[in-house]
Amino acid sequence: MARKRDGVSADGRLAPPEEYRIEKGKSGNYKGRPRGSVSLKALTRKVARTKHSGLIGGEPQRLTLLELVVLKARAMAIGGHAGAAAVVRDLWDVMAEPAPEEGGLLLAPAEVTPDEWIAQAEARNATAVEPGTEINVEMEEFLKAARGEPSPLGEALLAFHDKYRARGIG
Repeated sequence: MARKRDGVSADGRLAPPEEYRIEKGKSGNYKGRPRGSVSLKALTRKVARTKHSGLIGGEPQRLTLLELVVLKARAMAIGGHAGAAAVVRDLWDVMAEPAPEEGGLLLAPAEVTPDEWIAQAEARNATAVEPGTEINVEMEEFLKAARGEPSPLGEALLAFHDKYRARGIG
């Protein structure tokens, strides 16, 4: 929040002239939506929830207007009306619960002792490559590079050094 000093805010802006200032206790949006007015969304909900009596299947029933509209759209869709079928499909997509995922099988592991589990894990990891070791660098290869003898590792290190020395980093 900006502090005011002698009528000037800290950002260098002046206060509005007296005739344009909002009076205390009055709204700054006096031409806005009046109190008590209803939004279209609220009005639509109110109308959709109103109950109506009617005969359905020869029996008197009391249903909301929304229920009656859905039943009528369904009846029209069954009768072959393409637009009603699209409306029913869209309603179904919005209202239907997601289908459960198909497939899947839950396997319970066999009971093993901690020592057996460790032995199995070590057997699985015996041939595994450590993460991040894409190149297997032997000690002799590294020593060749350090002595300046030609080697793939030495060439890579030299190229890296040249690249970053030129930028003033190394």
